[in-house]
Amino acid sequence: MRTLWGVADPEQLVALANLLEDYAKEMGIAGDEEARRVLAERILALFNEGVPPVEIKRRLDSAPALPSHPW
Repeated sequence: MRTLWGVADPEQLVALANLLEDYAKEMGIAGDEEARRVLAERILALFNEGVPPVEIKRRLDSAPALPSHPW
């Protein structure tokens, strides 16, 4: 059984952090802590499903929008 939260190596961690920062800016939520937290949870959930950081943005872009959040 897969653990809830996986382990990222230093390179993956940098890629995930950069993705969070870039995507938050792109979506206009850079200053919204709650929206950033939700986005970070979604990014980590995808990563823990085995989705590599380079693929996560594509998945976020193609996911159906939620009422208050575009991812």
